[in-house]
Order: sequence, then structure tokens, then C-alpha cells
Amino acid sequence: MTLESFAGIILDMKDKNYETLRNYAADKGADLFGVAETEKLKKYIHKELLDVSAKLPYAISIGVRLQKSVLDTLINRPNMIYKTHYRQINTMLDYITQLTAGFIQREGYDALPISASYIIDWEKQNAHISHRHAALEAGVGYWGKNNLLVHPEFGAGIRLATILTDMPLKTDSPSRDKCDDCDACMVACPAEAIDDNGFDFDKCFEQVKKFARDNYYNAHICGLCVRACADAKRKA
Repeated sequence: MTLESFAGIILDMKDKNYETLRNYAADKGADLFGVAETEKLKKYIHKELLDVSAKLPYAISIGVRLQKSVLDTLINRPNMIYKTHYRQINTMLDYITQLTAGFIQREGYDALPISASYIIDWEKQNAHISHRHAALEAGVGYWGKNNLLVHPEFGAGIRLATILTDMPLKTDSPSRDKCDDCDACMVACPAEAIDDNGFDFDKCFEQVKKFARDNYYNAHICGLCVRACADAKRKA
């Protein structure tokens, strides 16, 4: 067998594995799927996972769309239906990633599912991995002015989770899209944390904490820029 033919077999296997996993995740409820190289995400991976992640060269990004009807209930603050939906979608993502990781393991490979929205550092709001950066590298969407991953159709109205694996997979390319002249999230932000100079994390987080205190949500959520971004995409 020549080197060229062997390389062709590997590429075919990566393509086949990619399609198999994408279809499997979609069957379990995933709306979005992409694959990136784990190496490109090293600085966004928590130290607790650095050793094991070095053995898992592929990062699978899985996303689920938020319900439009729930986002439509957000007027000038988060509410309990959004909080409930937010948590339900995170649970759904964990279910999908656990099942997909189990499927990968049964195929003879290793897989590490990383839960959606499990925060390790509350002040910096850091998790075991930045699901947004994984999705960015996996071509799921582009980086928005609101510091969120923006899907070309659903806007920021998505939630994300990640699986690291050593199953050979083809990888996607990051999107070159950007927000351009859209300022929907700027207008919607009650903390004025988004402007032409960038995103102010401290302003945003203080507002989120205020919402949690004032409304007894026991959750650091807002959703106003998420709704504005999703609405803007629907109207585009």
C-alpha cells in the first residue's frame, strides 16, 4: 500500500466517523455539530483536564437551539420560565453528550463529555473548557459583540457543550463571519456592557448578579442580548 492510498483511507475514515457522530447527535436532539482540534483550545481548558485532553486530539462541539417562545418572554429582565428553560437545555446537552460519548466508547475510542454551564471559577465564570471557543474553532458560529457565540441562523439563542475524543474525525474551519453593523445587543443590554470598544465583562456580571439578588433566581442569567441577537437574525 502506498503512502497516498493509506492517507486516503484515513481521510475516508475521518469523514465517515464525522457523519456517523453528527447523525447520532442529531438523532438525540442536537441542532448544531462541529469538530475542532483540541490543541487549538489549550488555553481555554482547565488545568484539571490538561493531561487527559492531551490524549484526546478532537473537540466535538454540540449545540441546542433555545425556544423562540421562551426568549419572547424576556422584556427587560430574566424570568423564571427562562431560568427553567436555560437549565432544561443544559440538562438536555449533558444527556446528548453523555450518550454520544458512550457511543464513541463502544466504538473502541476514548471520549470525555464536558457538561454545559458547570462553572469552576465563579468570579471569572470559567468552566472546564470554554464551550464558546470550542464552537468557534469548530465552525459552529462566530464571535459576537456580546461576547457570545453567534450562529448564522439562530444568533446567540443557543447553548453549547463539548466532547473531547481520540476518535479520528475530520475538522471544521472557523467562520469568517462577524456582526458588522448590527447593534441589537448593545441596545438591549441593561448594563451598557457592550459598545463599539468591546465587551465589559465586569459590567455584565454585576448586572447578572443584581438580577439574581433582586429576583431570587439563584442563577446567574440575563438573556436580553441573547433574545435581541436571535430576533435580529430572524429579521435579517
